[in-house]
Formats: sequence, C-alpha cells, structure tokens
Amino acid sequence: MRRFGVALLYAFCLAIIAGQAPAQTYPSKPIRIIVPYAPGGLTDVVARLYSEQLRQGLGRNVFVENKPGASGIIAIEEMARARPDGHTLMIGNISTNALTPVLLAKKMKIDYERDVQIVTPLADVPVFFLATTTNFPPQTFADFLAYARDHPGKVRYGSAGVGSYQQINTEILAKRAGLDLVHIPFKGSAQRSCATSPTAISRCRGSTSPILSA
Repeated sequence: MRRFGVALLYAFCLAIIAGQAPAQTYPSKPIRIIVPYAPGGLTDVVARLYSEQLRQGLGRNVFVENKPGASGIIAIEEMARARPDGHTLMIGNISTNALTPVLLAKKMKIDYERDVQIVTPLADVPVFFLATTTNFPPQTFADFLAYARDHPGKVRYGSAGVGSYQQINTEILAKRAGLDLVHIPFKGSAQRSCATSPTAISRCRGSTSPILSA
C-alpha cells in the first residue's frame, strides 16, 4: 500500500510538471507537508515515512510541519492559502479530510470544496482498542459498560479533537449503550495516549487512513 501511495504521489507531481511552462522545473524548492496533529501520532508517522520516500524520489528536501488544533482547521487553512504549485501538501485522515469539512464548515474561512483538492489515500491502518490505566476497576468491555452506567458523568475519554472519528464513534457507543461519558479533546493521538487517569479511557475505533490533500 505504501508503494502504491508513493506511486500516486509521483503521478501527482508529474501532473504538476506537465502543467507548468517548459522553463519551469518541479520541485523548484523544498516541499512542505502539513500535518494537522501534534508530533508522534499515527498521521504524523505516516507523513514522515512518505516525506523520506519523496525526498529520495524527487531529489529535493521534504519537511513535515505540524499544525495541530481546531479539529484540523488550522492546518487545512494553512495549506489552502499556500500557492497552488504542488510545494505545499497536507496529510490528514478521515477526521480532517472528511468530517471536519462537513461538521465544522461554518468555522472555516475557506471554501473547502473550491480550495482543497484530495489527491489520494495513502495508508489504511486498522485500529481497535480500549486502553485504561492499570488501576481502572473494569477488566473487560462488559465490566466497562456496567461501570460507566453506575458512574454517569464520571468516566472520561480522550480523542484527537472535537469532530474526530474517535469522538463520533465513542458518542455513538455511548448513545446506544446508555452511557454518560465526558469527552476530553486533544491535539493528537500521541497526547491522548499519555493522558489517561483512573477515570479516563483512551479509545480508538475503526480505521485510521491518512489522506493526501493539496
């Protein structure tokens, strides 16, 4: 999948070259890849892997710039305001590339449909786990559901931000199971994983799929 994604990136770069004047070359300067999360998370790791592949393939420096916050809006707007010359890209995931543009469209200062071009999916990483601190009483998922029902408003869960797929999936679970959970948004999965407490859970569900935008 990674080789396929790199091939698509090269095809994207060749398309840019074909559309430029003959005297121009691409890339003519370092390529910037914006990541809408803090360093250390899955999307950040994928971006750094691809940046190295691009550096080797294109012979130009490729650097990753982390722009976390506002459910990805900061990074999306930064990328959209850049010159449309292929030297500024963004690698996000289903939260920033699909959910945020729909759920938080009114908070954006750009027109996502007009200003952003989705290029290609890059990776599909299935993730399904429920992690807690060692002194959290429940030992099984059934225990967790029973504990949460007996302690409404006392169990907190972290996600990569408001509107992220982790929050949406957990809220769906809470509604179906009749739970009252407290959401704690973070700027990325790496921060979330390090912030559990005796009444907090770190929960990822579904699939994290980094997606390239330009």
